[in-house]
Amino acid sequence: MAEKTTIARPYALAMFESAKEKGQMAKVSEALHIAAAAVSDPALASMIGNPDVADEKIVALLIDICGDRASNEIGNFFKLLAEYDRLTVLPEIADLFESYRAEEESTVEAEVVSAAELSDAQKTTIAKGLKKRLGREVTLQCSIDERLIGGAIIRAGDLVIDGSITSQLNKLGHALSR
Repeated sequence: MAEKTTIARPYALAMFESAKEKGQMAKVSEALHIAAAAVSDPALASMIGNPDVADEKIVALLIDICGDRASNEIGNFFKLLAEYDRLTVLPEIADLFESYRAEEESTVEAEVVSAAELSDAQKTTIAKGLKKRLGREVTLQCSIDERLIGGAIIRAGDLVIDGSITSQLNKLGHALSR
């Protein structure tokens, strides 16, 4: 995985700098994520690198899939990736692009997995706390996992806060077994 990230980094940075300069970070981000999902699909993945399928056909397919988000620059970017056999690193390029964008915009996306639906007040409290701790605007992506019994798990970048009842019970069980 680290190798793919290393390969993807200069491509992501170049696309980020260009999108930033042109004020099109959101549009480019969408196109990259759509293309990344497409190349991760087994049907398209099997075509990449297949000598019976021309790179131009794959690039044209990616441009079609991206629709109106595929500017000439995006199309040329896909052609460049195809030319250097780098289409398979599109997921890593999209992820890196998103991290550069978040850094530039001083934002972070936090995933909150809770045992039950969170109220708006709870979401606001979590977002404010994370903003204070991380010094960035926070966007929450909330989901429910009843297996947690109670509490929540919060992930924001490298930060993980596990306040679930399940985790507490596991710690208690481990402490008692010593």
